[in-house]
Amino acid sequence: MKYFKLFFIITLLVLISFISFSCCCLISEYYNSVEDDLAKKESNPQYDSIKAELSDPSDYYILPDEEEDFYRSLGNIYNGEELNEATVKMEELKNLYPKGFLIVVKTFPLYVSGFEIFYYEMSEMAETTTILDRDISPISLNILIHEYTHIGGLSSGLFDISKQGYVYLMGNFGIFIEKDIELFEKTELYQDILNPDDFDSAYLEPGIGNDGTDFMNILDEINAYTRSVETMIAFEESIGSYCHNPRYSLLKQMMHLELYLKRAYEKHPEDWEYIINHEGLSFLIMKLWQEASRFESIIKDDDRFNRDSEPVSEFVYNQDNYSIMEKLFNDSGVIQYKELGLKEADFDNFELLPVN
Repeated sequence: MKYFKLFFIITLLVLISFISFSCCCLISEYYNSVEDDLAKKESNPQYDSIKAELSDPSDYYILPDEEEDFYRSLGNIYNGEELNEATVKMEELKNLYPKGFLIVVKTFPLYVSGFEIFYYEMSEMAETTTILDRDISPISLNILIHEYTHIGGLSSGLFDISKQGYVYLMGNFGIFIEKDIELFEKTELYQDILNPDDFDSAYLEPGIGNDGTDFMNILDEINAYTRSVETMIAFEESIGSYCHNPRYSLLKQMMHLELYLKRAYEKHPEDWEYIINHEGLSFLIMKLWQEASRFESIIKDDDRFNRDSEPVSEFVYNQDNYSIMEKLFNDSGVIQYKELGLKEADFDNFELLPVN
């Protein structure tokens, strides 16, 4: 479990630095006219089927006592109107995106102060801007669920596991990947990016909390940013017309994954061999990629969610870059399991874990 602790500390440092950057960017983004905003507040029919899927609570049961403990704990943080507002938003989250609600409830006891950092302080920051007639809470919930997805996987508190490896919180279960070696550092990718932007710097630049981590962190980000996109879809009706870039962020992590695998194949053949011979890891990569690709494509035509994302999409799906994903799926043999769900998989060094 030593990798858990080291990975947890490093990732939290990155999260704290990037949250300040990303939150300010989110709030400072420009807005369209009030007329456009009002028009957008009606539910978009293109999301009807996916929102029905995201709001299905059947796989996300929480014990009544556990839910009561969660709301009681909120009362230890807030009071009065603040508590009422937080409670209302959590009930809305439970109804519209029960997977996200389960992630919050289960992870909350592991990092109580994170609720204030990731949710409430974001809401307070919004009050200092000119956003007076918009509902900022979907962005706050997005950040809360995104970061709690990280913390739920990084902490051993949600799962009974003593082996060395990594856990990815997928909602009501985790996927454990047994991994006993560290591959080359993801910071090597920074030199492969022409004109890196702030996002690339936050996640890949050497010396700012990214050192010492390999691509397992990129997979964790793809998982968390997929939750971000799901959150924004679930709450799209209340978002109005303001711009936010969950698609850009998700595609960027997909781009980083391609660059990592390409560098592994070309410059670190021993690491490439390790990945393709680790069938469970290769299968997880395929399922995370399928899920990310599915959800980014759902919002690709919605201007509220995809500002500046098209050039990244063109890079990701350009055959020169995407071919490394196909090579991974084929060389590892997991392509034959492309229709298999995570819960049905049975591989060595791959384990489905129930959430405690």
